[in-house]
Amino acid sequence: MSIRNGLKWSVSALVALTLAACSSAPAASSTQTSSTAVSEPVKVLAPTGAPALATLGLGDLAEVDYVDGQDLLVSELSKTDSEYDLIVAPINLGVKTWKESQSYQLDSVLTWGNLYIASQDENWNEAGKTIAVFGEKAVPGMVFNSLYPDVQATVEYYPSVVEASAALLSQKADSALLAQPAAAGALAKGKESGMELSLVSDLQALWSESHESEHKGYPQAALFVKKDQADQYEAALDAMRTYLDSATPETIEADVEAKVDQLGVPNAKIASATWEQQNLHMVKASEVETEIADFLSLFGIEIPEGIIVE
Repeated sequence: MSIRNGLKWSVSALVALTLAACSSAPAASSTQTSSTAVSEPVKVLAPTGAPALATLGLGDLAEVDYVDGQDLLVSELSKTDSEYDLIVAPINLGVKTWKESQSYQLDSVLTWGNLYIASQDENWNEAGKTIAVFGEKAVPGMVFNSLYPDVQATVEYYPSVVEASAALLSQKADSALLAQPAAAGALAKGKESGMELSLVSDLQALWSESHESEHKGYPQAALFVKKDQADQYEAALDAMRTYLDSATPETIEADVEAKVDQLGVPNAKIASATWEQQNLHMVKASEVETEIADFLSLFGIEIPEGIIVE
């Protein structure tokens, strides 16, 4: 599979574009607006990047705080008196906090993975070649290892997608594991210097084949709601689902353009161009328990009793 476009943006901006990138500093909050006013909007906390795009359909139904990193997500999920009604978080993170407070239940899966291998060579997985991989003990590295247990290329781990991309672009590595939309940025940057990079492996497709899942990819980011209160947020949940079901690259570009600085993406064009490959689909957790269990097994986690909204 190949993606080539003229998008130009610096490699340093790539860190804001992947689920795996994290820091502890919370970003400023923003209030969603639409033509329909709501007297008491729900409070939502979401990480920047691809998961943030899942909140675009909320409008005046919610006030959304976007955060860069996982520290605040962990803190709020662990509280028994958090101000947030809904929290978007990596599914493994939210499930782990259930043991501490049992404050938030798992309502829906929002994102289904966005990992791809970029290279100039389709035969990247051969002895003597090197692949740059990020997130050694996090989702990227663990998904990669589960799908390539007998990898032939030499694996070199990097702290983030920024370093992995830089290794590929500087030709210190023959290929790299990257996340969309960072992968599209790397391809564009490579083209500037004469590198004909393409996406030679879609890890979401490989995961679905390996686990015989009808859903492409693995349940990565999810929506957690206050325990036993999901019915109170039905309007907001319906708005999120409707938006994701009907969104097109054109509508995404317009909506992202209006709040690009808050969402943690460098520009609206890259968000829209990679929309399909960011793999956002809102599915009730109760409908995909098998998929969730398979993914959580990577972390040695089982689905706790009572955590899934029925």
